[in-house]
Amino acid sequence: MSDGIGGRLDRANIELGKELLSVKFSLDTYRIIGLNASRIDQAQAFFGHVQRLSHLYVALGLAKIYEREKSHELCSVSGIYRLARDTNIKNRSAAATFARAYRIEPSAEWAKDIDQIFARQRPIVAKHLKIVDADLPSIAAFEELLTFAVAFHAFVNDGFLDTSSHPILNDARMSAAAAEPCVGRHAYWGQARREGSLCSTGRPWTAA
Repeated sequence: MSDGIGGRLDRANIELGKELLSVKFSLDTYRIIGLNASRIDQAQAFFGHVQRLSHLYVALGLAKIYEREKSHELCSVSGIYRLARDTNIKNRSAAATFARAYRIEPSAEWAKDIDQIFARQRPIVAKHLKIVDADLPSIAAFEELLTFAVAFHAFVNDGFLDTSSHPILNDARMSAAAAEPCVGRHAYWGQARREGSLCSTGRPWTAA
């Protein structure tokens, strides 16, 4: 697997997995700060800046994940799919599982099934990426884009690379790390609740 197109597919999908996990952690950070905004009474500028940076990384990361190839190979969804189409699939049931998850009835030609998934998802992805670029980001748009890319990443791992995928969407390390300083350490979050400072999950929080 180290040489040839199979090795390139393996390396590209590994890089995609790293980017997906970084986006997941950044999205968790964005959400955690927003949900706890009313309890932050110190370092408001710092947490507001961290939240804005998290939002920016999610937007840039998703744009990278869904970037279309032009003159060179990319570790993006479309780039990896191009490599996968030129590689012998080892586990056809992985393609069938992926197809059914997106309401496509599996056929004898797995590539045509995946093509149908992409055809259905393409306008949804384009719509959500426009929302990501807007001033008021949508958590739902973030999550749907991330969920599809994670499902595709898992399909490639299972179907072509004989490896299990990290449970990216269920990785709660960022949430767990943020929970510890919230307990009994008022210098981080504080107990004061100020009217108007709570951030909804779909709107960025800025320091008052």
